[in-house]
Amino acid sequence: MRALAILLLLGACEDALDQRLAIIREPRVLAVITEPAEAKPGATVDYTIVAASPSGPLAAVPRWSYCDASKPPTEDNAVSDGCLAPDNLIELGTAAAITATLPTGGCFLFGPDTPGSGFRPRDPDPTGGYYQPIRADADGLVAFGLSRITCKLPSAPPEVARAYDQDYVANQNPTLLPVALAEVPAESDITLVAGWPESSVESYLYYDSLSQTLVTRREAMRVSWFATGGAMAVDASAVGESGDATEVSTTWHTPAAGTAWLWLVLRDSRGGIATQMLEITVR
Repeated sequence: MRALAILLLLGACEDALDQRLAIIREPRVLAVITEPAEAKPGATVDYTIVAASPSGPLAAVPRWSYCDASKPPTEDNAVSDGCLAPDNLIELGTAAAITATLPTGGCFLFGPDTPGSGFRPRDPDPTGGYYQPIRADADGLVAFGLSRITCKLPSAPPEVARAYDQDYVANQNPTLLPVALAEVPAESDITLVAGWPESSVESYLYYDSLSQTLVTRREAMRVSWFATGGAMAVDASAVGESGDATEVSTTWHTPAAGTAWLWLVLRDSRGGIATQMLEITVR
């Protein structure tokens, strides 16, 4: 379960990982999608999952819960080990898609707010973000998503903190452009291209603690490729925050004749997700 959580939550890794991850050999959750992609604690958020099996999409109906176990500094997993224990879960219900209210204490448990003196603020992710873990249990699968929460800046000069509160714009989920691919030859090399509109690469305010100033950065983008058969040259392709490309590609060596399924999962570096699923006739 820990390995699955790490797989789901990787957001800004560069290019190739182990290509065996790209081929669906057993039921898996490929993404936990949050809408909106970022919200303040106490706000209402919608959650869905994308699940796959070797024979195609998996119509899973998850049991949802928030985790309220903060991660100790000694743990390097995507979520705390405590999120595996029922005592640390806030049950939300069972449904294919669910609407829930983010816990109001998220910035205390997972963000920079501290209950009193003597406590060190928690570190943000590389984009300055903090996240509320959400757990989905579906048909024997356990998956974790990270719901980005908007918190105040820690240890920033008052004028900088005020500017951040006033001007920071919460992340939105990106958009994947439609891929027109319905039929491919068997056991051949096919180029897959995933693209997104330029507007999906958002600029955002980031607090540089060294200079104690606000700077403007651009999101990095990363596409994970998944298929029910064949082989992928790489399982993920990325564009760094300094890049201006709005598409990535990989080579898919198609399987034998039959029906194959493809999934594209686009993630921006602030936790936003877009997905696309394709049913492919292999001849």
